[in-house]
Amino acid sequence: MVALATVFLGVAGRPACADNMGADEALGIAMEGYAYPHPVRFHPVTHTGEDLRMAYMDVTPIGQENGRAVVLMHGANFFGAYWARTINALSAAGFRVIVPDQIGFGKSSKPDLAYGFHWLAANTKALLEALGVEKAVIVG
Repeated sequence: MVALATVFLGVAGRPACADNMGADEALGIAMEGYAYPHPVRFHPVTHTGEDLRMAYMDVTPIGQENGRAVVLMHGANFFGAYWARTINALSAAGFRVIVPDQIGFGKSSKPDLAYGFHWLAANTKALLEALGVEKAVIVG
């Protein structure tokens, strides 16, 4: 086992370490201190009587529009901003790119409530309807 660890560290380089962030460097509960690659808007969501907000980026195509939309979905414990390179590539190729932060992640509300994937999917559908998107390619 020690040999494997040595080989891994030798190949991977320096092991990852958590940084000690001072209070002045905190990101905030809604990641206010983290700059997203495109403007962030908010879609209102209500769950069990609580008013929440779902953050999203709606990036218009650069140059010739192709009339198609792509929705980039983040994974668990991530947020939409990590799609920055993909957003830029798709936008440059003429796609409208919509990137939501699911409730509980990124710049969206983080309620202390029980919720599951069906509810998150319904929120995304409601967002797309509010944006007038009838058909989209879903990636994630």
